[in-house]
Formats: sequence, structure tokens, C-alpha cells
Amino acid sequence: MADKKFFGAAQELRTKLTDAINAGRPPLAIVLELAKAVGELSGEDSYYTTTREQILSVYGLALGDKFILDDELNEVRSRLEKISAAYENPDFTEEEHIRIGYALERHKKEIARLQSVQREQHQC
Repeated sequence: MADKKFFGAAQELRTKLTDAINAGRPPLAIVLELAKAVGELSGEDSYYTTTREQILSVYGLALGDKFILDDELNEVRSRLEKISAAYENPDFTEEEHIRIGYALERHKKEIARLQSVQREQHQC
């Protein structure tokens, strides 16, 4: 018999899963939502991040799944906006601006790389 202390959490997960399926959400979005819940329940904060990185590698980069590539592009673009705003902030020291500048360039390169993967997948 299942441990009763997890019954409420299990019921909530079942409801979320059923709602997501009935709403027609993309399967990878559902997997990510479940991974987040499992990480929270198990106390492993990194579980979601690790699962997302694995999904990005396999389904996004290797298989070209549109959902995960679009999701990753949106996340990188969102971070780029925040980094760009920080770069313009005069409160940071010169050394901090240099470091922020490196992050700015790396994010731009990552966006270009992901867009290239998307283009390659569209040609297949």
C-alpha cells in the first residue's frame, strides 16, 4: 500500500496531469511540469533543471522538437533582455560591466546557435 503522507501530493499530480492532457498541452510541457513537481516533492531542486537540459539535448538539439527549441529560445531571449538592462546600468563597476558584456555576447551566440538548429530541422 502507498504511503499515505504522499496521497495529497499524488492526487494533485494526477489532477494536473489529467488537466494538461485534456487541455491538449504539448507532451514535453507536461513532462517538464511533472519533473518540476517531482523535484519539489523529493527536495531535489536541481531535478527540473537536469531533466530540462536532458530534454533539450535529446528532443531539441538531436531531434529538433519545435516545442523545446522554442521554449529554450524564449528563455535565452528573456535572460538576454535582463542582461542587456544590467549592462546599461551605470551602478556596476567597469569590471562588472566587462563580465556582464561577456554574458551578453554568449547569450547572443546561443540564440544564433539555437536558431541555426531550428533552420536545419526545417530543411529536413
